[in-house]
Amino acid sequence: MNLLTIIYIVGAVAIGVIVGMILELGIDSETIRTLREHNDKLQLENEALRQESPKEVIEILDRRSFEAGSLFDPF
Repeated sequence: MNLLTIIYIVGAVAIGVIVGMILELGIDSETIRTLREHNDKLQLENEALRQESPKEVIEILDRRSFEAGSLFDPF
């Protein structure tokens, strides 16, 4: 096997990979478009839900004291 044959084999593999990627993109384009539309709808729904729900403030009270000893003991 000489150098020219190896170059032809590598070129054929590269062209095959590129053609395969293009074909796969063409076949999956419908699925990609459907998923993008679904994602857009979910983003709009998420924004609407965030606007209608009120903000809730949560206060965390730590009843352990520093003088009691270890801060990592349970209550």
